[in-house]
Amino acid sequence: MDTQITFLPTDKLKVQILEQEICPATFNDDALPTDVHIVTYTVAGETYYDAVRAYTKVDIFDAYYDKLKSIGTIKDIKSGLGKIRPNLYGKIKS
Repeated sequence: MDTQITFLPTDKLKVQILEQEICPATFNDDALPTDVHIVTYTVAGETYYDAVRAYTKVDIFDAYYDKLKSIGTIKDIKSGLGKIRPNLYGKIKS
């Protein structure tokens, strides 16, 4: 049963979801900006990892907390990924 959260275009987000259900061990971040974060969260006992862009971790926390507050929990928001300067990659598209 897939219980992963989904973000709709109508959601007012300050984050850009780059990829969902990634494997952190094999995730290639060479072509991504340095403002990429890996969000670890659980829903119904299953752990999920998403690659997300945002200006601050608070924006990521707010977006995920609103989706998960009744069905799961945020475990970690890890930064330090990517190899490209954000201003060279482009603005965050929400």
